[in-house]
Amino acid sequence: MVWKTYLIIHIGTEGKKPTEIAKLLEGLGFEATLGPTDFFYNWPKQPTKTDVLKLGDRIVDVLKGSGSVFNLDTHN
Repeated sequence: MVWKTYLIIHIGTEGKKPTEIAKLLEGLGFEATLGPTDFFYNWPKQPTKTDVLKLGDRIVDVLKGSGSVFNLDTHN
């Protein structure tokens, strides 16, 4: 069973451009996708709540000052 974290990002007009944000997220291991979510992250094994929260912390760190907000949804 493959676990994924799906990411929806809302980009503001007073921060980084979408292409810049995509590069930052891809640097964390996210892949861009089309459809109801913008990116996904494949977990090598079933993540714990702590794993998902730590991933969220890393996202906050790379998006700081970008003017964007995000939502995470993790499931198999």
